[in-house]
Amino acid sequence: MKTTAMILILTAFALLVGAASSIAQEKMGRDEWQSEMRNASNRITSLHKEGRDLDSQKIVLQSQLTKLDADVKTCEDALYAMLGVTRADVQAFDKDLNDMEKRVGELQRMTDAELVGYKDEINRMNERLKEMAASKIALIPRYGDRVHSLQDKVAALMKSLSKEKTYTVGTWSRDRDCLWNIARKKDIYDNAWMWPKIWQGNRDLIKDPDIIKPHWVLKIPEGKELSRDEKSAANRYYRKKATGPASQ
Repeated sequence: MKTTAMILILTAFALLVGAASSIAQEKMGRDEWQSEMRNASNRITSLHKEGRDLDSQKIVLQSQLTKLDADVKTCEDALYAMLGVTRADVQAFDKDLNDMEKRVGELQRMTDAELVGYKDEINRMNERLKEMAASKIALIPRYGDRVHSLQDKVAALMKSLSKEKTYTVGTWSRDRDCLWNIARKKDIYDNAWMWPKIWQGNRDLIKDPDIIKPHWVLKIPEGKELSRDEKSAANRYYRKKATGPASQ
């Protein structure tokens, strides 16, 4: 009986110790959780305060920016009045520059052969830039610098156009070079029917358009269409070819 009682007492004690340990662990977990919650709550409160501070700073900066914008506008109006131009004049000038800068960029990506077809446009652009450079608006550095930059780019385009394009004749067996085939090359005219332009531009060398010799350096005249004289020369050639066999 005593042994049984002792076992029961020890068992009860073990249960009590286990229960106390579980309660302690549970209490410790709750305390830690409550501590984390307090820290999180404090952090949220701190962030809210930081947000309010940032909002206040934003309002101050927006106010300063508005004042600066107004100051800039006042200075610009005074400058425009001194130059004798209006804000609308300046905006139109700026738009012209934007459009021209975009167009010049497109022209710069073209080959010399492609540029030939835009010679008149480039010349008009050059004249317009002269007018813009003489404008009082060009005295404003940010506009004057852009005008001068465009003038340099257009001058480079005009220099490319001023180069005389030539073609060195190859052999028939290797290159199949004749005026017809040369004219239809993509970097020449990309149009075989333009062959009379090469013929007429090289009359000092080409006496018979059916005969060209290897190593001849032919001038390639500018243009995308035949002139009246070139068309007349082509028609005479075709009539002669048509009547030649019959007359023999």
